[in-house]
Amino acid sequence: MEQKFELNRKVFRNGDVVIYMRPNLKDPKWQCRVHVPGGTGYVIRSTKTKDEFEARRFAEDLWDELRLKVRLGGKIKSKSVDKLFAEFVSYFEQTASSPRRVLDVTTHLQKYIIPFLSKRPIEAIQSTTVTDYIDWRRRPENYLRRQPKNNTLRAELTSWKVFMDWAVKRGHTNRQIVWELPSAGKDRRPDFNRQDWRKLTRFLREWIKEGKTEKGGGRYRERLMLCNYALILANTGIRVGEARELRWRDFDTDNRQIGDKVVLDCIFKVSGKTGSREVVASSPDVVEYLKRIYELRVEELGKKPAEDEFIFCHRDGSKIGSFKKGLESLFRAAGVLKSEDGSNRTAYSFRHTYATMRLEEGVNPYHLAQNMGTSVKMIENFYGHTTNRSMAAELTKRKDRSQSSSRFPWVVNQE
Repeated sequence: MEQKFELNRKVFRNGDVVIYMRPNLKDPKWQCRVHVPGGTGYVIRSTKTKDEFEARRFAEDLWDELRLKVRLGGKIKSKSVDKLFAEFVSYFEQTASSPRRVLDVTTHLQKYIIPFLSKRPIEAIQSTTVTDYIDWRRRPENYLRRQPKNNTLRAELTSWKVFMDWAVKRGHTNRQIVWELPSAGKDRRPDFNRQDWRKLTRFLREWIKEGKTEKGGGRYRERLMLCNYALILANTGIRVGEARELRWRDFDTDNRQIGDKVVLDCIFKVSGKTGSREVVASSPDVVEYLKRIYELRVEELGKKPAEDEFIFCHRDGSKIGSFKKGLESLFRAAGVLKSEDGSNRTAYSFRHTYATMRLEEGVNPYHLAQNMGTSVKMIENFYGHTTNRSMAAELTKRKDRSQSSSRFPWVVNQE
């Protein structure tokens, strides 16, 4: 008996192939419903033709294609990538090495990979899809400011591979993808040369003061927070994401005796994409930068900030998500937005400046890599122009800790 929603129904292959018309369509075309022995469920497609003979041929070709797919171990129906994403995130949050790793991978997927794949079934993804993605990402309409570099594309494809490996393990697909990643670039990162760094640091103090005036738009707080953020990043080399998560409990100090001299070590405990580590600041001046932020919070709160409060925070204590716009304004005002190669400097330029200056001052690449949470190979690849300098000095020596400093050396009798 013909169903009301299947007009002019025609049945072939012992009922496994059905073509029919849908009612109430302005431009009716044949639809097909196909079932394959050994498979589960039906596949319903539009034949995109009004010709009955062509519609039957389309449906039977689809039946042959699906039957072969089942014989090779594939699935007739597979979930789309966008529907699998939430399931993947739930899994990855429990198994990833760090919250930062979760953020990196899921951001790549959500921002680029899934929009590119749209609602494509996971089974439809193949090696050529990867090549198509690279071409798609390099088109002007698919990037914001500049064409993505090879290292950026490599990072995105690596995140995609993590997702696909999970899909294979969970049985959503058995397709093996050949991941031909673009060659890794070794471009020098946009850091600050010493001339521009001096120019910037000399500019900061007056720029903060100007924030109290009408010319500065009453943005004293924002400028004070921003400038000390910049100075802390440049003296520690920590990543932007690591700085975003810093709380007061993550900072400590140690006194170190060198002969008759006592040296103050400033130490941060950070959690990033390579896990947790202790970071030793290159200068005890970092204490002063933190003191300015701490005193600002004491003034705003009328008491000491809590140990678990974010260091870089808004007035309500919530963490500041990004200093991107503020830094661009600062760099423009100071006349240091462009690096020597013409690239725009960003928050990551502080990390690269830290690495370059430490190497120029003789820090061993191995100790520097440990402090920065990266590999010696990455140091050599991106900062090789400085590694042939003197390597006699080490990042720090932590001997004879007979003396210890207070938890926060600038906080005295504030109860």
